[in-house]
Amino acid sequence: MLNSLSYRCTDDNGLSFVLLVDGKPLGELVGAQDWAIPYWDIVDDLPRWPPHSNSRDPEIRIVCCCSCGEYGCGHTQCRVIREGDEIVFREFEYDASTEGRRQVYRFTRGNYENVVSEIVTRAQAQPRHS
Repeated sequence: MLNSLSYRCTDDNGLSFVLLVDGKPLGELVGAQDWAIPYWDIVDDLPRWPPHSNSRDPEIRIVCCCSCGEYGCGHTQCRVIREGDEIVFREFEYDASTEGRRQVYRFTRGNYENVVSEIVTRAQAQPRHS
């Protein structure tokens, strides 16, 4: 059975996004301390690890971030893999419980792409500070 990916916005750091799996915060499901991703780490998809760098694994994505908004302070990442018409989240690392690290979530490709597209659009509309 496939999971359902969605999100909610928070006012943390001006605008942040909490990923939801079947209506529950992903951070809660994997045992993370903090759950929201700040808008400035969103470019064209969920943030890659490390963000804003050319030397990064395209499958590793940040899915939760420290409430201060600094991924270096604390974050949860996982491998986001395309398998046919599905997107799979697995291999959770860093801020995740032992049980959370073993979780696997599967979404339709369309569900993932729609959610990420909405997040990207909202993040890009947010004024950036220089």
